[in-house]
Amino acid sequence: MEEVEAGLLEGGIGWLAETILDNLDADKLGEWIRQIGLAADTEKLRAEIERVDGVVAAVKGRAIGNRSLARSLRRLRELLYDADDAIDELDYHRLQHQVQRGGKAF
Repeated sequence: MEEVEAGLLEGGIGWLAETILDNLDADKLGEWIRQIGLAADTEKLRAEIERVDGVVAAVKGRAIGNRSLARSLRRLRELLYDADDAIDELDYHRLQHQVQRGGKAF
């Protein structure tokens, strides 16, 4: 059972990291982020997400029987969910701004 949970944690973290990076790479969102002055902040987030992905790959399979590592991976997964929510909020505000401007995209 621990093997399944550890695999799900690692897989979930990888999926979230990929989703966040893909969303940051979306053309319209990326352009809007640059225009509102958040490019440096999102680049820092991108660097941290890439670092997380590398660390999780390095510890793959080691969470089995290691409660401390499993707990850290669960916390990391929650933080990635928060980061994904923040990116979704940015995209929501981009769309809201576009509607307010009469549908003109960035």
